[in-house]
Amino acid sequence: MQVSFDFNGIEIILFIIMFVLFSIQVFYYLYFYRKPLKYLESEEKGDVLYTDKRPGVSVIVYAKNDAEHLEVFLSSILSQNYPDFDVIVVNDGSTDETRDVVTRLESEYDNLYQTYIPDEARSLSRKKLALTVGIKAAKHDIVMLTNANCEPEGSDWLTYMMRNFVEGVDIVAGYAYIDGEGQRKRRYVAYDRLMFTLRYVSYILLHKTYMAEGYNLAYRKDLFFRNKGFSKHLNLHYGDDDLFINEVATADNTRIELSPESRMIIHYENNFKAWRELKLRYDFTAAYLKTGSKFVFGFERMTVYLFYVSIVLLFVYGLYYNLLFSAVSFLFWLLRFIVQVTIYRKSAKRLSSNKLFFLLPVFDLLQSVINLYYKIIGICSKSKNFTWQNL
Repeated sequence: MQVSFDFNGIEIILFIIMFVLFSIQVFYYLYFYRKPLKYLESEEKGDVLYTDKRPGVSVIVYAKNDAEHLEVFLSSILSQNYPDFDVIVVNDGSTDETRDVVTRLESEYDNLYQTYIPDEARSLSRKKLALTVGIKAAKHDIVMLTNANCEPEGSDWLTYMMRNFVEGVDIVAGYAYIDGEGQRKRRYVAYDRLMFTLRYVSYILLHKTYMAEGYNLAYRKDLFFRNKGFSKHLNLHYGDDDLFINEVATADNTRIELSPESRMIIHYENNFKAWRELKLRYDFTAAYLKTGSKFVFGFERMTVYLFYVSIVLLFVYGLYYNLLFSAVSFLFWLLRFIVQVTIYRKSAKRLSSNKLFFLLPVFDLLQSVINLYYKIIGICSKSKNFTWQNL
């Protein structure tokens, strides 16, 4: 083993390839994944324009056998520190005590209403039907969508979401995270959810919105009806959030709200099972999304593996022929890791997720394999996503 600065043509080409792959990886983290952090910093400096108006808003809460969740979390929505809002709980054929819980709360809150979807409704997307019924029942021009298992982080949730409805804005996407995502036993779930969020949030900030999540989502009622609601994907059970926003979002009509006060906490009995179902659901609807992000982030995943392969090959090559190759390959890996872990941990801290360190490159490598695994499962169970297949 020796150290030599006398490189042949092939060795120079290998160095160039490794440097290009390294540069691509760093670019993705600095340009895409860091963008939500930069936005939060801009917001804290007062560089983001908000409205002082407090428009009326109707909160649509979707509930299906959610009596326990409504008992615990609905009051946190009903007691929001906001001047003009009502809450409509849409009961999707619940067989538990959902109706009784809401009826009791109606006697305590004069801004609470309920409607329901009969259990007999078949061969359609019950979630889309429920939301459509709720939006039609809304008395305000802005509707705020969420689920019964969601809890606002504070009493100013609506205030922070509604401040984004400046002139020309029709859609405001909020941030929601699964309760317990920071627990160690769910580290990969937290990693996958955070990376998923950073991707679509970065595109919103780039004025190229391709989706949002329905746990914390507001838009103008007129936008919904002008675009005939969910009519373009009535054959699918899902897509009430991502596919609809993909259709109606423009370069200038969508904003993101990331402040801690605006966030929703999602509660599940089994976080891993919930994450699995969400992953399969969004993987299926992703095929219908019209966006260049699929190519952009698909290319990133390809370069991740090429980068690791080049690092390993050059490191091994250096051990036999020139130790300088081993040193340089390790240096490139270390520099990328520093950039990756810095941006990821800062994002995780700001967005209430798990701050990974040594497991980060492991999950980085595993993600594409796990995604492929769930994609295969999704293909095998594809039929259940269509309305002709009852859930």
